[in-house]
Amino acid sequence: MKIIADVGGSRGRWVIVDKTIVRTIETDGFNPYTYKISSLNKILEFIKSSVESFELNKIIYYGAGINSLETRNIVEKSIKNYFKNTEITVLSDLLGSCRALCKDKRGVVSILGTGSNSCYYDGNDINMQINSLGYLLGDEGSGYALGRSFLKKYLRSELSDNIIKSFENEYKISKENFKIIYEKNSNRWISRLSEFVNKNKEDRMIKEIILNHFKYYFEEIICKYDTKSLYLSGSVAYYFKNEISNVSDLYQIKIVKILKDPINHLVDFHVE
Repeated sequence: MKIIADVGGSRGRWVIVDKTIVRTIETDGFNPYTYKISSLNKILEFIKSSVESFELNKIIYYGAGINSLETRNIVEKSIKNYFKNTEITVLSDLLGSCRALCKDKRGVVSILGTGSNSCYYDGNDINMQINSLGYLLGDEGSGYALGRSFLKKYLRSELSDNIIKSFENEYKISKENFKIIYEKNSNRWISRLSEFVNKNKEDRMIKEIILNHFKYYFEEIICKYDTKSLYLSGSVAYYFKNEISNVSDLYQIKIVKILKDPINHLVDFHVE
């Protein structure tokens, strides 16, 4: 038996596979750039206790932030501490999305979730990549970037009274008390504001925020690949698929496929 894991910045899914899916376990997400290794260790403790009855021989981990030998080694070492006699493979979640969306076809692939990432996939491996730069400098198109744009409009009183009241009631926050945005792991909290944006996207100002958000994403990232087609994965890509499609039409780029969650397609990739 093996585990195939897809671990993003906010959520992880660990699938036990023996020719078919035996069990799926959901956990918090992890990114070595934004969370301490103790966060991953807590996840691994939970996974180990959840799979003790299974005979595992392999773990394939696709994770956010696995973009260098250093981050790969950090995650691999932690997993080996909990699964000592198991073959461990640690890969980027971007490669996971490529395999889930394209299999052996070529294409430009992008993740839009808590953070964002993109690349040109040659049908086997990542061939070219525009650096996402992380949430402080980049992550265009992501839930974090969308939540940040909304929050700025809120704090500058550039939203309708109805939206402001609804937001304050739902999140128990006010303009005088918003320390949360400077606290530890605030990027996860801010990224979740994209859920509020999605629920209120018929509002005129919210529509404008969404439009500008995805136009900036296409201009800063996707158009630089000089492509006419695009594959997408992630919760933001899925819940804003109509808005993304409308913006992609402006740049004459076809959205080929959108997956909210690539894990089941990754299972197919590794089982076939």
